[in-house]
Amino acid sequence: MKIVIDATNLKAGGGLTHLKQISKRLNKIPELEVHIIGGDWINSLENDNRHIYKEYFNSVFKQEYFKRFKLPTLVKEYDLVFAPGGSFYSKKVKYVTMCRNMLIFESKERSRFPLSLTWIRYVLLEKMQLKSYMAAEGIIYISNYAKSYVESKYPALKSKKSVVIYHGISDDFRQIPKEQIEIERYTRQNPLRISYISIVNFYKHQWNVVEAVKKLRQEGYFIHLELIGPMYKGAKKLFYNSIQGTEEFVSYKGKVPYEEIMYSYKNSDVFVFASTCENMPNILVEAMSAGLPILCSNYGPMPEILKDGGVYMDPTNVDNIYKELKIFLLNKNLRQEKSKKAYEYSKAFSWTRTVEQTIEFIKQVV
Repeated sequence: MKIVIDATNLKAGGGLTHLKQISKRLNKIPELEVHIIGGDWINSLENDNRHIYKEYFNSVFKQEYFKRFKLPTLVKEYDLVFAPGGSFYSKKVKYVTMCRNMLIFESKERSRFPLSLTWIRYVLLEKMQLKSYMAAEGIIYISNYAKSYVESKYPALKSKKSVVIYHGISDDFRQIPKEQIEIERYTRQNPLRISYISIVNFYKHQWNVVEAVKKLRQEGYFIHLELIGPMYKGAKKLFYNSIQGTEEFVSYKGKVPYEEIMYSYKNSDVFVFASTCENMPNILVEAMSAGLPILCSNYGPMPEILKDGGVYMDPTNVDNIYKELKIFLLNKNLRQEKSKKAYEYSKAFSWTRTVEQTIEFIKQVV
């Protein structure tokens, strides 16, 4: 079977991680001949014996021109196009696409952004991806939540061949849950370390977590919040206003290389995940596999992934974050119980399983 992976819009983040993991495993399957088409970012993939076609997209217009006029000619000789980026479209070539960004479909979450080019881009992407889904031979969803939400919004998609395949997790993050200790044993010099790793953006609500931590510090609890992730420039003012005067107990490290993120998880005592919009929350699974007690958003697919392995809160409500975090901090047995459950649940997420299920679905489609 000869397949091509359209990687033209998978430049960073979870999409590129998924591409790296799945492409290196696909290439080891004897009955598959795997080719990849994308920009210069695919240099980061393990080459092996694959044919890689590279274009240098110095603008989104050049990228879209390439996808519209050159890509269809390049892929017409293949049995199937696999488009994990979700925006491939053709009526002449059989293809499998993926649903991976819920900001495109959840208008309530999109409305957290002011009217801007980003907001307009999400509106246009919804139309583009819906067109892609309607013409696809198959759709891969990466959570049951996403499948249910998108098919409820667009009932015509219910008739499409589809499957839910979770992303995997690297074993680099795995760590047996630590022995939890009482909050009273932490000191100013050795505070309880809370981490939140994610892009700073409107739907991630870092400022609400900061406000909750401020209240707990004012009550005398020795805790330190570490925030890691790149900055969406539109949220910069809101974020920096929230951390003013918190230098003693809040630190922001910005973007940290993926290879170093594991150390932040492993050095933490508690993890907070306050996102209100996710498709399949890879960061949450990373924290689960690191054996951390997790205070988690009650939105979207988070309860589907974490189940009863964490304590839930409303990330849009500072008082609720404060209340649930305080309960968590004061009960070491609860932290211990939840971290062990989360760690066990994380074992279900495997890149090997992801690839096996993806190949099985592709075979069904072909």
